Amino acid sequence: MAIFYRKMLSQKVCRLCDTNVVLPLSALNFNYQKATKTAELTVPMQHFGEALKHDSPRMQEFLNGLNNDESCDEVTIQTKSGKRWLKCVLNKERFISQLLTKKYSFKEHPDVTQTIVVEFSSPNIAKPFHAGHLRSTIIGNFISNINEYLGNRVIRLNYLGDWGTQFGYLALGVRLKDLSPEEINKNPIKCLYDAYVHAYNVARGDPKVHSVAMDIFSSMEHGTTEEMQHWQEYRAYTIKELEDLYRRLGVQFSSYEWESSYRMNKITHVLSAMKQRGVLLEQPDRRHVIQVKNRTVPLVKSDGTGMYILRDIAALIDRHERYSFEKCMYVVENGQNEHFAALRGIAHVLDLPYAQGIEHIKFGRIHGMSTRRGQVVFLRDILHEAQQLVLEKQRASPNTRTNVIDNPSVCEVLGSSAVIINDLKQRRMKDYEFEWSKILQMDGDSGIKLQYTHCRLVSLLRAQASEEDVQSIECAGQLLREPEASEIICQLANFEPVCYQAQETSEACILVAYLFRLCKSTNLALKVLPIKHETDFHKRQQRILLFSRAQKVLRAGMELLGLTPLEE
Repeated sequence: MAIFYRKMLSQKVCRLCDTNVVLPLSALNFNYQKATKTAELTVPMQHFGEALKHDSPRMQEFLNGLNNDESCDEVTIQTKSGKRWLKCVLNKERFISQLLTKKYSFKEHPDVTQTIVVEFSSPNIAKPFHAGHLRSTIIGNFISNINEYLGNRVIRLNYLGDWGTQFGYLALGVRLKDLSPEEINKNPIKCLYDAYVHAYNVARGDPKVHSVAMDIFSSMEHGTTEEMQHWQEYRAYTIKELEDLYRRLGVQFSSYEWESSYRMNKITHVLSAMKQRGVLLEQPDRRHVIQVKNRTVPLVKSDGTGMYILRDIAALIDRHERYSFEKCMYVVENGQNEHFAALRGIAHVLDLPYAQGIEHIKFGRIHGMSTRRGQVVFLRDILHEAQQLVLEKQRASPNTRTNVIDNPSVCEVLGSSAVIINDLKQRRMKDYEFEWSKILQMDGDSGIKLQYTHCRLVSLLRAQASEEDVQSIECAGQLLREPEASEIICQLANFEPVCYQAQETSEACILVAYLFRLCKSTNLALKVLPIKHETDFHKRQQRILLFSRAQKVLRAGMELLGLTPLEE
């Protein structure tokens, strides 16, 4: 829909000005004006190029051409808040026909595509999944989904932290607590995490314990310790638990990758390349550093073990060799800003041609993430509690079907939807408070509200027509005269522009807010545009067509956000 109007406007500018102008889809905005009962398209004039920047004979010729186009009833230039806008009052019947006649495909995006690597979630093995990883996971999943939907090739990487000094502590903690394989196997993540915390706390009071942990990891770095077998087992335990959480969050990865793939004995070629360029500097204490502008960045410790940022550089080089990406996006909280500034700086020092494609997708923190009893918990507990709270609400509601109450998978999806949307409706950089009362509300903006509206549309359409019947309905826009129908039409037309806005800014909240508006318009229209009790057959058919398109767009938007749309 938006592509049609973008193409029409771009072609008129190109023919008139003999220049190649392609309007960004994100610049188009469709809205319904209740006062004049008109559907309008507005576009900032800045996107039309220098030739149409000011009033001129060429500008008037452009407006005349649009006013003579059968898609527009009236075209003018308006100035609001110091900005100039093109305002097109659209021919309503042609507008509706463009939207409802098209056999809608959510894959028609002709813009230039890129290969994008998105690294997200990336928890540490043998540690429970916490709130920070939750934000990285669902924001990264959305960024991957929206880029893939808009035609890009997306590589979804889960770069698991399975290396570093912490594994010296973990191995030591298992020794100190004398844990048997049988004990670990009963509840592996909790057991291993407790072992790590125990060793860390002991080391705080005894520096010698810290040295032992460092020695264990140093031997692991060179692959010469029996701990390597246990380390493989800990990785397997973690993957098993993570995959269940990812399933509940609707998240999939192209590849699980490991920090240990870039340990010292596997990245000597990277260090050799740095030495040859003369950028790897040895310090008196045997550390190796690199100079990035006015900052000295350590890469190798005095004991010969590598720093995390060295492994990140090696991983970056390796990924480009494998995927030839244009962008490599890291979805990591704002506190790691200096790390990624250093990573980008080192890439520039090494003259890597893809250094400009390194992008840190920052986000704020969640505060107060706990159960109703006030206990700080990990994600598995939060999802379980959300599922239980949804079940309580469903049992208390007189409108809930018995088979839904008896189906735990429905409550699981509703609980996950509530948690996901509560996060994605926030601005990415915003810190926010985790409040159960807001997460599970039915009458406000929540994941449950999106699921409710989708179920309502599916139920209505199933009762009235099959998918084949809907596909055979011919659009007759003159029968959709009601303001509520026009409002939905404009909302549906905005779907593609909103997707591009969300992609360009990596802000899921733009799409979430759009879906809330669509739900509001749809639920209002369902009250005043009945289908079952409409006596005029042709009007009934057009309303079925309208609500069918609303359901498809709502479903597509929910899936982009990582939700599993329910149908009852």
